[in-house]
Amino acid sequence: MTEKFFITTAIDYINAKPHIGHAYEKVAADVLARFYSAKYGRDRVRFLTGTDEHGSKIEKAAAASGVALKEFTDQTAAQFSFAWDQLNIQPDRLIRTTDADHIKTVEDLLIKIKDNGYVYEGEYSGLYCVSCETFYPEKDLIDGLCPIHKTKPELVTEKNWFLKVSEFTGKIKESIEKDELKIWPVERKNEILSLLEQGFNDIAISRPNVKWGIPLPWDKEQTVYVWVDALINYVTGAKDENGKDWWPANCHIIGKDISKFHCIIWPAILLAAGLPLPKEVVVHGYLTVGGEKMSKSIGNVIDPNDWVAKYGADAVRYLLLREVAFGDDGDVSEEKLKTRYEGELANGLGNLVSRVTTLAEKYLGGKYESQKNIFYCDFSKEKKEIEAEIANFRFHTALSKIWEQVIIANKIVDEKKLWDLAKSDLAEFSDVSHHLIARIYFVAEQLEPFLPESSLKILDHLKKYPIIKAEPLFPRILNS
Repeated sequence: MTEKFFITTAIDYINAKPHIGHAYEKVAADVLARFYSAKYGRDRVRFLTGTDEHGSKIEKAAAASGVALKEFTDQTAAQFSFAWDQLNIQPDRLIRTTDADHIKTVEDLLIKIKDNGYVYEGEYSGLYCVSCETFYPEKDLIDGLCPIHKTKPELVTEKNWFLKVSEFTGKIKESIEKDELKIWPVERKNEILSLLEQGFNDIAISRPNVKWGIPLPWDKEQTVYVWVDALINYVTGAKDENGKDWWPANCHIIGKDISKFHCIIWPAILLAAGLPLPKEVVVHGYLTVGGEKMSKSIGNVIDPNDWVAKYGADAVRYLLLREVAFGDDGDVSEEKLKTRYEGELANGLGNLVSRVTTLAEKYLGGKYESQKNIFYCDFSKEKKEIEAEIANFRFHTALSKIWEQVIIANKIVDEKKLWDLAKSDLAEFSDVSHHLIARIYFVAEQLEPFLPESSLKILDHLKKYPIIKAEPLFPRILNS
């Protein structure tokens, strides 16, 4: 048994509202947190997410909205918190980089790095993408444009304070090669090793012309570079309200566009501060819509709140982790959500629970010889297989294996003609019903990390005695 499991996500930049891509990562982290809570106990799991609220991009967004900076950050951070509540995502902390304890952590950690001799002052000239808040080498541009935002970077020359990343690249490379710092999936690991092989320059940890940020402790004319500020949130959030320090993280979940920051720069910051490296960085792909990456300019950004309002949180969670293999890019749409909702959820799981409980109430009065018969079947082999898929971030495969049990149960109902069997052979009907109830119970237990509301409804219903007809789990969607 592990002593603890500390899981984090990237913190979201609040220059715009949350979209379904943000939700994808947070749902996956919530599934892992629930899974390990069931396995080890809730007090051994910590789940951290939050919002990234400093930098020039936030300044510009606030100015464009005509709202004061602090008010703007409060309003937009609340939108992320609301979206995660709607999706039943339950972190232990929603950290904000404007939180007082985070500002103190950043100051203390950077002073420690400077005292350790890993910071120096210098001048830097480079191509800077304002949208990414990132400097890009010319070789990383695509047709002279930022690879993420397709905009032309600005040539910026300025005096900064630098971190000696180059001092640590050998140690970082060795840690990755030995899987002391695991990177999943393997293609992302190979990409990072290739970057390290090419050589990795020292990075600026401060900016002179960005006012909305944390002042550098020893040079108040500069603010901490927003990416450095953001990464340190993991150390801030590792300390819980009881003073327990959960660092190092067992698992950072991030998108592939920020893998360089988490697999090279972040380890360098930690090593410079004398802190241990995280255990693993899990890198997911992009969600696309109609084959295109979500973009406000294209107009294909999906607000998760819209889908939750129409289909419910569990259906959205199900689509996100069933539709796309977690490490790959994949396309989502409302049409796909509707198909999954009506097929696997309503007609598959929902119909199964409804049919079996209806017949049990009608022909057995919901009564069984013993409630322990609900647990009659042995699903230990299937449980082990499903748990292995979740632990290895193959969420879509885990759900597929769970749904194999739903399909088997529905097939038993149809092949045994359960409604006729109840009239012709009540004893066999009772035995088959016991088996089906046990299988449904098993399905509900395995679904708890993925579909917490629906699984709880099923489990609560089956624990009642006598069993009565269940209300529809996934009602028909009106105007769909």
